[in-house]
Amino acid sequence: MHLRRLIAVGLTGALGAGAPLAAGAPSPKKSSRAAVSYIASKQKPGGAIPAFSKIGSTSDAVLALAAARRGPRPMNRALDYLAEQVRDPAGAEERVDTVGELAKVVLAAVAGGRDPRRFGSRNLIAEIKGTQLASGRYGRRTAVLDHALAMLALRAARAADRIIPARRAARWLKDAQCRDGGWQYDKPVGPKDDLHCSTGEEDDFFTTDTNTSSYAYQALRYRRKLLNHNALRFFTRARDRARNGWGYSPGSLTDANSTALVLQAFASSNQAAPKGSLRALRRLQYRLCGKRGGAFAFTWEPKSGGGYRRSGRDLGATIGAVPGLLGRPLPLRPVAVTKGVPRRKPC
Repeated sequence: MHLRRLIAVGLTGALGAGAPLAAGAPSPKKSSRAAVSYIASKQKPGGAIPAFSKIGSTSDAVLALAAARRGPRPMNRALDYLAEQVRDPAGAEERVDTVGELAKVVLAAVAGGRDPRRFGSRNLIAEIKGTQLASGRYGRRTAVLDHALAMLALRAARAADRIIPARRAARWLKDAQCRDGGWQYDKPVGPKDDLHCSTGEEDDFFTTDTNTSSYAYQALRYRRKLLNHNALRFFTRARDRARNGWGYSPGSLTDANSTALVLQAFASSNQAAPKGSLRALRRLQYRLCGKRGGAFAFTWEPKSGGGYRRSGRDLGATIGAVPGLLGRPLPLRPVAVTKGVPRRKPC
């Protein structure tokens, strides 16, 4: 599998102002409820909800449940699992020690009503802040995407209270923006980079992508003077014109995670999503009833006789789709999640 594809799968974790759904199509709220049922059904006995990764996907699942305001029991079990991984690094299934992982857990903890300063006997906020360099970057080699997540995590915990460090972090992220308006996953724009942050060399695996650009845009929305509309124009140009959603790379085939993330970016600045984009996400969902009802496919795949079909039920895609369906950008504030997981309806 190509390295960009690996990253696209590993990273991925609406708007009424967009085009309306076709007559008879379920509402985003109804679709999200069915998705929550599918997500909860995949939770492991220990609380993990593993898809693309255990830590990242379980954290994203908490965000999905919080966005849908459903499933307090699976949410708390997932948070307990994350707290245990944080508490016992030696015995953890996956270590929580990178800036991006710390940020993902903080976003989940805050959305679930937990204190990230005392989560699993660790102060995750202090750990993130402790990585910041004089340039503003969180960590010497931290990926651009993980830096954006760190900014969102600190915002979620209302921890960006020291003005100078917060400004430096935002300025570093703004300066990392590529000239086409997007951001690339791994590094800030360099002197040899072209419009899309490509050097043209064989070992340059990353150029601007929709996932990193969405996280960066959402992180910068609190710094309006640094946020320009080049990023929104990037999303418009990067769209899959055939199916009206977004893939990881500009112009690539629509996938659920990328489309949901771009919808979150538009929602974060109260901008109308392009016409048909919410429907493009909804079309990747299978029927809402039955044992596997509510699941999303990751993307489309060619059929032998021509045309395309959904690529198969995918837990990570279902997790990622929910906040995009509901137009809930990052960071999610703590909400009272009291309603249980919706019952599955037979077909």
